[in-house]
Parts: sequence; C-alpha cells; structure tokens
Amino acid sequence: MQERSCKTHDELSPAARIIGAVNTIVNEDGKLVGHITDGIGFVRNLKEHGVDVKGKKMVVLGAGGAATAIEIQAALDGVKEISIFNIHDKFWANAEETVKKINERTNCKATLYDLDDKEKLREEMADSYIFVNGTGVGMKPLEGMSVVPDKSFFRPELIVVDVPYSPLETKMRKRAKEVGCKTMNGLGMMLFQGAAAFKLWTGQDMPIEHMKEVLNIRYDD
Repeated sequence: MQERSCKTHDELSPAARIIGAVNTIVNEDGKLVGHITDGIGFVRNLKEHGVDVKGKKMVVLGAGGAATAIEIQAALDGVKEISIFNIHDKFWANAEETVKKINERTNCKATLYDLDDKEKLREEMADSYIFVNGTGVGMKPLEGMSVVPDKSFFRPELIVVDVPYSPLETKMRKRAKEVGCKTMNGLGMMLFQGAAAFKLWTGQDMPIEHMKEVLNIRYDD
C-alpha cells in the first residue's frame, strides 16, 4: 500500500523519490528515510520463484499505485524494456509521467500504449518475458472479467503475474494456466512488500516460509 507523504521524512529511497510516495518511514541514525516497498515485494517474489527480469522485457497493465511501483522498481532493478498499457482514464496522466521518469532516470526504455488497442497488446506480449496485470480487473467489483480478451494472447513460455489475489485464480490467470504459462497472483507481492517493511523497521527477517504456508503461496508449474 502506498501513501503520499508530506514533510514527514528527511530522505527518500530511489524508488520513493521517483514515485513520490512512501509506505514505510525508518529512523536511520537520526534521519527519517521514506521507502516504498511494493515494487521491492514484487521483484523479490519473482526471484523467490527463480524468475530474473534483469535485461528482459515486461508488459505491465495499469498506472495506479501498485502498477507504478512495479514499473519503477523493475526499471531500477535492470529490466531492459517496459511496455505500459492503460485506458484513457484518470490514471493516464500518471502513466505518461511514469514513462517520462523511467526514460529519464533509469537505463530502461518505457513506452505507453492505449489498452483499448488489443492488437498492439498482442504484439507487445508476443516478445515479452513477463506479463503483469497491475489493474483491479479480475477482483470485485470486476470479478469474472479479464483485461486480456482470450487465451490466444498467451504462450507457454510467458510468465504471467496477476496482481489481484481475491479470488486466488482470476479469469485471466485461469486462461494463462490453460495455455501452460507459469503464473502467480498478488499474494507473494503482498507478503514480500510486508517482509521488506518488517526488515526496515526491525532489522529482522520475517518468517517467510511460515507465512507462505499460511497464505497458500505457491508457484504453478
């Protein structure tokens, strides 16, 4: 979860500085440092399952808080190219700003496309290593809907992450699994962003394996 921060900190982490939001503030030797752990949680979850996005291409749908954190952190962590798709809604301007920031402040190339252009979406997904739905489509009140029209958009080697986690298996994720894609929902991101905040606050590691069992987090092969 992200929260816009007023003057409640002295410094910001690289991701928080670019995004302009924090969800964790830590006293580091008398200085209050603001962090944003959502994107850290996303990338950590991928790594836990043997997925390394460095030097790869991503397609990300969405321009809200979760999607923006994923896009910025992925760019900072070495993703080569990000194709961002969003509809022309209230978040479109944020998507434009995110693309600008990524291109100016990281070594990643980011491009924004209209999500209504489904043929362009198919084209960008065709050579992407990982596909991420960072929108709320798939969970209430949009449960039973999918941002991807049909399973022909997927291919077996594509890694698919659906950030919504209620229900655990959305319509989109089910379609991807039918094609043979490795898929994940948003539970792992939620767990590891919390673990990152826990580590920053306490200096201790969260009992990850226990929490995985509690949350029923697994990788679908």
